[in-house]
Amino acid sequence: MMSVPKLVGLLIAWVLAAIAIAVVTAIVVTELLDVVGAVESGQTSYDWTINGIALIVFVALVSVPVVFRKRFTDD
Repeated sequence: MMSVPKLVGLLIAWVLAAIAIAVVTAIVVTELLDVVGAVESGQTSYDWTINGIALIVFVALVSVPVVFRKRFTDD
């Protein structure tokens, strides 16, 4: 069993890492979409795309410990 302070610390670290990964992923994917021509830099579609991708990636990463809870625990 893990102590509560350690668990809270790991949760905070995971959320901060998820934010960083989501931001980097959103920037890279949105820039690739800009190169392809799907969005244009400086337009509203660019802002919506970068925010939407960041949100989706963040939610997916934060949900990983919950979704795979049984796999990560010892029986």
